[in-house]
Amino acid sequence: MKITSEHQAQAIQPLVITPSPSPGESLPGFILRTAERNGYESPMKLLHYAGMDDNEARSARPSLEKLAPLFGKTAEDLKAAGLDTISQFKGRYVQIMGHSIPSMFTSCKHAGVCLECIEEHGYIDGFHELKYAVACPAHQVRTVRGCAACHKPLSWHREGLTKCSCGADIIQTDPERVTNPAVLTLLAILYAKLMRQPLDQAQMVKCGFPVEAMEQLSIQTLLSMIYRFGLFNVEQAADTDAEFLAVEAAADALSDWPHRFHDYLSEVHAPNANLKASGLRGQFNSFYESFFKNINQDQELQFMRDAFVEFGQQHWQQASVHPKLSPVIAGQSMGMNQLAGLLGVQPSTLRKMIEDKVINVEINELNATRKLVKLAEQQPFEFALGRRLGLKEAAQRLDIPVEVMRAYRSHGYYEAKYFAPMHMFHERDVEILRQRLMQGMQFKVPFLTGKHHITLGQVMRLKITSEMKAMWLSAVSKRQILTVGTVSALPGGLVFDARGVKNYLENIKQALQNTVSFNEVQSELEIDRSTLFALVKHGLLEKTYLQGLGLRITENSFNHFNDSMIACCQVASLKNTTQKVVLTLCKQMRIPIIQIASRSHLGRMICWIPRFSLNLLGVNDGTQQLLAA
Repeated sequence: MKITSEHQAQAIQPLVITPSPSPGESLPGFILRTAERNGYESPMKLLHYAGMDDNEARSARPSLEKLAPLFGKTAEDLKAAGLDTISQFKGRYVQIMGHSIPSMFTSCKHAGVCLECIEEHGYIDGFHELKYAVACPAHQVRTVRGCAACHKPLSWHREGLTKCSCGADIIQTDPERVTNPAVLTLLAILYAKLMRQPLDQAQMVKCGFPVEAMEQLSIQTLLSMIYRFGLFNVEQAADTDAEFLAVEAAADALSDWPHRFHDYLSEVHAPNANLKASGLRGQFNSFYESFFKNINQDQELQFMRDAFVEFGQQHWQQASVHPKLSPVIAGQSMGMNQLAGLLGVQPSTLRKMIEDKVINVEINELNATRKLVKLAEQQPFEFALGRRLGLKEAAQRLDIPVEVMRAYRSHGYYEAKYFAPMHMFHERDVEILRQRLMQGMQFKVPFLTGKHHITLGQVMRLKITSEMKAMWLSAVSKRQILTVGTVSALPGGLVFDARGVKNYLENIKQALQNTVSFNEVQSELEIDRSTLFALVKHGLLEKTYLQGLGLRITENSFNHFNDSMIACCQVASLKNTTQKVVLTLCKQMRIPIIQIASRSHLGRMICWIPRFSLNLLGVNDGTQQLLAA
């Protein structure tokens, strides 16, 4: 066969015009340019003349050994000139500019073109063989990928560089300009890596790209990243430009690093987080598996892994982070066993310490068996003499409602400096908080209040959530809101400017975006976390994600459920009977029942019925109105 090939090569006469490859020119583009200059209607006839059959001629990389005689050269001469050959790697790879690129990231058979590049340089470079070469970073225009006359994708087997196989000129009557600087920067990085050119660091800095990380990325990893960002563009229509959207998503996530990446995680992945898992990796499994498990170049993506962990610790705060991902730090959400090891106690001891409020933590119950805890930012604990106070007594000393005190603690505003085993609130800590709320005010003569004043006690009676009241109290304790006087010796008598209080509460309401915390919903409905998740799963409550606050329940869905439904245990209490009897009556009267199995009490069902059904059960209208209020 070797002798036959040599005889065949000797029989083929070189072409009349034998151009040399230009630096960066693609192999199919060079063949097309050569065919056009020698008068061939299509490169197919030129390749047939070189001794190739149809399969060889249509391959992404025609044989250089058979091409070389057309130019009076050897295959080694063409390789030395920069033309690509078959990839040395096994599997589906295509060699472009010396890089072995997975064929799924290429568009070798239907590559686009930049007409301005052809006019300026006279050839088509290898950049346009990449699937994500959706625009020219030099001329800032979208690439032309189809013929305006026949509406078919451009093929390499056409009449010329700017002619379609149908014979029409490839034109771009109204070039689509690309103005997104992040997209242009990402495409410029892709081009530079393909051509082995230095990256434009000034351009990357201007867009906020992670410069050092981008320098270390291989072109294969960069293409794989863009592809994976594109996978999660699930809402795109079938006829949209998926490749451009993928580049756009990747460019946006890489700009203003890592803030836009954190926004991307919040907007795209957080709403679909698997809250049944306790770990960050498990909750964001689809993202983690796609980016960190399936991409071989693990070290190249360490910058993204670090930003992912930072998102989990500082923004998401709904999951534990495995020590392999990040060392344990203060303020980080973690599992119970992990925190127990950190404090040097047994998990059972830790659970008792948390139950009795010996340590100040925030708890997130993901389900009935999995909990996350986070140590609050606070001073070191000290043992000291003093009484331990229950929730009710602590609230009385501070002159605030019990539910507000509970919210103040659950949201991490309460600071515990002193503790002894088996207590909830140390009286010294409560006294410190009382003094902070009083802001040094001494009661001597009652302050003369007017219409433009409001007392702390009046704020506590406003029809707003306990969470909002707790947030406002925290601002008072930090003197972000100043008192103007007092009408009593207790915090409830503190006097404030009514307009200032109203404005601050409005700002809080806007920040919460008409949402309610999980703790607030649990307290109001008297349910546990697993029941709350079940109500969300069945569409009875609607969850949403707020940056910095995590998952919450929309106020509209909560109010609608609370106003329209009533727990069967409440009905049983009103009728002085049991829930079982109430359920039997409801079934007999065909009153719809919502039943949720309680995970904390095996065999127990949490049930609700519509409030409008109360009359059928013998509960009068006056009682119904009282319950609804």
